[in-house]
Amino acid sequence: MAGERAGLWGRLVEALRGREPGRPTEEGEVWAYTPSGAPAGCRQLRVCQVPGGDDFARLTWQECGLCRRGLVRRIRVADRWQRRGYGSRMMMRALRDCETYTWTTTKQSEFGESFFAALAAATGIDFSPESRACDHMRAARGAARGESRQEPPQPYDSPGEPRWAHRDGLG
Repeated sequence: MAGERAGLWGRLVEALRGREPGRPTEEGEVWAYTPSGAPAGCRQLRVCQVPGGDDFARLTWQECGLCRRGLVRRIRVADRWQRRGYGSRMMMRALRDCETYTWTTTKQSEFGESFFAALAAATGIDFSPESRACDHMRAARGAARGESRQEPPQPYDSPGEPRWAHRDGLG
């Protein structure tokens, strides 16, 4: 178990530092983002093998700009696709422009707990598992979603300065 956590931690830190060698996307890989239909409603990111196909990785989250709060509702990567950086890459997309928010998650599996602990250590964001939705999030939870659109895959590494260079211990 400790070896799994150390391996996840190492890959996550290197991915967030932008030092992990760039890997090509999987053949036919498609990233689809569905925005919220309401200001603090649910957003979703899905990774599929073909356009419109079944996803093998999915992240559902909410963010409220008024309260500066983010909530990871659900993150899932199919067993066959785990340990390839999809969870980290999806979270990097969710955190874009919101890394200074207060983030929480819903209760996670044991693997999810270790993932969020490593992500917290790498980013300096707490990711408390206490699922604290603000009033805006609760009101918008059942709101219709916007229209799904394809996005380029989240990169494994970013050119120039690492995204998290402003965090302690990562720059």
